[in-house]
Amino acid sequence: MALDWSNLKKAEDTDPPICTFYAGAKNGKTTLASEFPAPYYCRTGDGEQAPKGVSMMSFGVSESYTDVAEQIEWMLEAEHEQRTFVLDALDGLELLINAEACKRNGWSNIEDPGFGRGYAASQQIWHEFMKLCLRLKRAGFYVVLIGHVKAKTVPGVLTDSYPRYMPNLRDDAIGAVVDASDLIGFLHQRVSIQKEEGGFKKVNKRGAGSGDIQIAVQERPGFIAGNRLKITKPILPFKEGEGFKVLSQYFPGGTVSAVAEDDEPAEEAA
Repeated sequence: MALDWSNLKKAEDTDPPICTFYAGAKNGKTTLASEFPAPYYCRTGDGEQAPKGVSMMSFGVSESYTDVAEQIEWMLEAEHEQRTFVLDALDGLELLINAEACKRNGWSNIEDPGFGRGYAASQQIWHEFMKLCLRLKRAGFYVVLIGHVKAKTVPGVLTDSYPRYMPNLRDDAIGAVVDASDLIGFLHQRVSIQKEEGGFKKVNKRGAGSGDIQIAVQERPGFIAGNRLKITKPILPFKEGEGFKVLSQYFPGGTVSAVAEDDEPAEEAA
């Protein structure tokens, strides 16, 4: 393709963001997603449900990857009042994508072809899904992807190996999701370590906290997070009913309040 040098444009993103939030069980992921404008709720399993007091429009549980893709097409093509596409959860979508790869290739399970070819086929479908999410974004919809958390030991560059929190997906799937996301937020409780004297000169340590939830939005060795929204704080507070308000200040067209910039985070990310 010949380049038309007279058609140069600014590479500026003014569309709503794709946000990926992951956390442990019952830490406010779906509640946060429900605070986005006019959310449509795409469920990938029976276990994914809106918490008490949260209401979102939904067609019900998706039984296949095709079901998920058709709901996105409905968002793009139908007349409706929804402004946010919420997928709950990425873990369940991974199962649907693996099943879709098997269906397309006539395999009984994703391990059948051997040598990682099954997961390579799944990776192509992950990229298809993220392209659909990008279409939603460019059409003016917010996209919120919800995932659960896992801990994995990773090799240090100049250190010993250490544990790291990340979305509960295969590494290649994490890459596809993270690369297309404008915001990757890790929801976690604020924790302090308390030391107690034990017998025989031992010191016992235990975690303690008030249950306050925070959103890590910058990468740290201990977890995957990040953003391309110029969020200068590594951690943002999350209080029910105020999550979108805090985040939207950093979205295209938003204005960061003086309070948001001046407040110190309750806990510095490790």
